[in-house]
Amino acid sequence: MVDKLAADKNDVPVERIFQIHKSPCKVVLAITGGGAEIIGELLRHGSGSATVLDAIVPYGTDAMDRFLGRKPEKYCSEKTARLMAMVAYQRALDLSKGGGFADQEVIGIGATCKLKAANEREGRKHEIHVSVQAACQTGVSTLELTADRTREEEEKIAALLIFNVLARHCGVPEIDLLDGIEAGEGKKEQVVEKYESIPGPVGDLLKQRQCSQNNSYDTLGMARINLNETKSPGKSGEYGENEELGKIRLVFPGSFDPCHRNHIFMAKQASKKLGEPVHFEISLTNVDKPPIDFISLNQRLDSLREHKGEAFMGGVCLTNAPLFLQKADLFPNSTFIIGADTFNRLFDAKYYGGTVDTQAILKYFKERNVCFMVFQRKSVEMSVRPEVLEFCEIVPMEEYEDDGISSTEIRRKHREHKNKPRM
Repeated sequence: MVDKLAADKNDVPVERIFQIHKSPCKVVLAITGGGAEIIGELLRHGSGSATVLDAIVPYGTDAMDRFLGRKPEKYCSEKTARLMAMVAYQRALDLSKGGGFADQEVIGIGATCKLKAANEREGRKHEIHVSVQAACQTGVSTLELTADRTREEEEKIAALLIFNVLARHCGVPEIDLLDGIEAGEGKKEQVVEKYESIPGPVGDLLKQRQCSQNNSYDTLGMARINLNETKSPGKSGEYGENEELGKIRLVFPGSFDPCHRNHIFMAKQASKKLGEPVHFEISLTNVDKPPIDFISLNQRLDSLREHKGEAFMGGVCLTNAPLFLQKADLFPNSTFIIGADTFNRLFDAKYYGGTVDTQAILKYFKERNVCFMVFQRKSVEMSVRPEVLEFCEIVPMEEYEDDGISSTEIRRKHREHKNKPRM
C-alpha cells in the first residue's frame, strides 16, 4: 500500500509555506540525491525571497567535494548532512551581512538522500538525512525507507522531511511524519532525530570567524568549559567566562575526535613535567574544512569528560583559532603540547597561507612567550631546525609510550568498531 502522504498531489499545504515566509527565518538550502523539489515548492507560490537566501544542489560527486571543501567518508550519511548544513549556515551568515535581521534567524539546511534508482543492486538501502545548523543548535533527522515505492514517491517523502526540519525552526506546524510513515502490512518507518544545543557564547565563535574573513585576528574568541559541571545541553552552567584566562599555562590543541589513549599519555606527561593542569583546546573553525557542528562537538567533549576527575585535567577551551599564530594570541605565556605531525608544519609558511615567512613566525612566538612541548611518534621523521630549540622541548621517546599510530588511523579503527554488527 502506498502511504497517504506519497499519494497526496499537494506536496506541501500552501498555507504552511506562507507561514514559513512570514517567519523571520532566513535559510540556505543544500540538497543532493533527492528531495530538491522542496526548493520549487518554497519559491513557486511567491514571497520565496522572504525565506530562501540561496539554494544549492551539488548533485555530482565533484560538485559535492567542492561544496564541502573535502571528499566525505560517505556521500549519503548523517555526518555528511551535518557537514552540508554547516557549509550552508556559513554561507547564510555571509549572505545575511547588512540584511537587517538577527543572526539567530539565519540557518543552513543540508539534505543528502539515497533513493530508488533504475537497475539498483538488491538490498541497496534507501535513506534520507536532513540536518539543520543554527546559531546555537545542530539537528539531524534520518529516515530509512523500507517499503516498495516508486522513485517519485520517495522524492516526495524526502521533500516533506526537509520541509518539516525547516518548519520546526520557523515555528510552523509540521506535516505528520514523526509518528511513522506507513510502510505497508502495519509496519512503520520511523524518523530518528538527534539535536544538540549550546549556549550563545559558543555559537558566537562561528559568527566572529565569519564577520572578518580577511583578518580573523580581530575576531578571535573563546568559551571555557568546566567538565566538572553536569552536562546539560543548551544550558550555560558548564560554560564559564574568561576571567581566569591568564592562569592557563599548559594548552593541548587538537580535534579530539575522539580523545584517545595517546592524547592522555601526552597530557599526563606534560602535566607532570610542568606541574600544571592541561587545558584542552578545540578550534571550532578549521583552515581547510567546515567548522565543527554541535553534535560532533558534544561527542568530542564526552570523550574528554571521561577524564574530568583526573589530576592532569584543567578543562576545555573552545576557540575559533585554527592557526598557531592565533592560538599564541589567545594563550600568551603558555606551553603548547603538540605531536610530531603538527611540529613539522608549525614553522612552515605554507601552513599560514603564505602570509608570513618562517622568521616572522619565530618572532611572533617569541614575542608572546609561547613554548612547545613536542611528543615524537615512531612512524614520523621530524625535521628540527636549531633556531626552534630555544622554545621547543622535544620529549625523548623513552619517556612515554608510543605505538606509532596516528589519530587518523585511531579514528578509522574507532568507526569500524562502532559500525561492526553485534552478534
